[in-house]
Amino acid sequence: MDPRLIGVYRSVGGAIQAAGAYSMERIPHVDPATGVRMLQLTSYPVLSHTLYYHCPSITPDSKTLVFMTYNGSGRFATPDAWRVNLDGTDLRPLTNRQGLAGVVLSPDGKTVYSQDAGTLLAAPMEGPFGEMTEVGHIENVAFGATLLGSITGDGKWYVSTALMEDGKTALVRYATDGSEAGVLLTEEYLVHVQVDQSGAGRILYVAPPDSKGRSMWIADVDGGNRRTLSLRHSTGHFVWFGRTGRLLSTVNDPFGSIMDIAEGEDEPRLIAKGGHFWHASGSQDGTWVVSDTNWPDIGLILINAESGLWAPLCHPQASEGHPQWTHPHPMFSPDGRYVVFNSDRTGIGQVYAAEVPQSLRDQLTRK
Repeated sequence: MDPRLIGVYRSVGGAIQAAGAYSMERIPHVDPATGVRMLQLTSYPVLSHTLYYHCPSITPDSKTLVFMTYNGSGRFATPDAWRVNLDGTDLRPLTNRQGLAGVVLSPDGKTVYSQDAGTLLAAPMEGPFGEMTEVGHIENVAFGATLLGSITGDGKWYVSTALMEDGKTALVRYATDGSEAGVLLTEEYLVHVQVDQSGAGRILYVAPPDSKGRSMWIADVDGGNRRTLSLRHSTGHFVWFGRTGRLLSTVNDPFGSIMDIAEGEDEPRLIAKGGHFWHASGSQDGTWVVSDTNWPDIGLILINAESGLWAPLCHPQASEGHPQWTHPHPMFSPDGRYVVFNSDRTGIGQVYAAEVPQSLRDQLTRK
């Protein structure tokens, strides 16, 4: 092949066979209301979406995103993990295996972990396409229960859920060095598992409530020392607030507000209200929050957690229906320069990155 044609060949999909990379599908946009620059990172006509916004998915240098793309247009299409740089380059697949769940990126940005039933698999970010290594295995697992995976800040433990053959949902843990794998506890249901990235190693999840109706549970990294968190009126959309050790959540009272709370505190701190906030996530240092909105949708909102001031960043134009991939689920890159989000504005879910202007940060910082 003429070497001048290789880039074109990759851009139209030929390189899946030739070199395992599509090169790029990026499309630049400018939000007409805010002037913020956005980059559509995926555009092939199959569903693509980010990992859930509390699942680690961006490399620590803020260069590369791990996301999911479905193998076909049908409702029963299965996903694989892909990677793309936040400038839209180096778009390529990482896995090639049906039935994967719980995809998450290691803290050093070198390995993507996922579950296949009771087996934990590892795929190198820079390795050959489709190369996966079995790390550990848990018996009597029917399948990995969700698309949500989590990992401790030191990269030692992968934590997720699994549906067991007896019908119960289990909190499962694997040592990423392959030395251990097992069930920490089982519940009637168990969702939204995520590990505190502050270094405390706490596992947060939702399970049947205690006698006081509290359903947010915290456990040590070994599943022991279970206790509840006193956060009332949460919408069920919550995330560890960067590396602060606090929990960030949208709440229904006051309606559409954002609060955060630390373990042991009786009352949460009100961060922002009046924006119809829906799914909120924070910067690593706990200074900034980004949230999508609904009822009504007024766009993605950038919030200064210290001043409480907020303003629209951009408008995803997502349909915000029942399927999770229709929700923007915004998240910051580790350096805070970009917000990554989903939108099905084209009719098919795709992945986008918006650049956070310094002028907007200055506007929201109280002098």
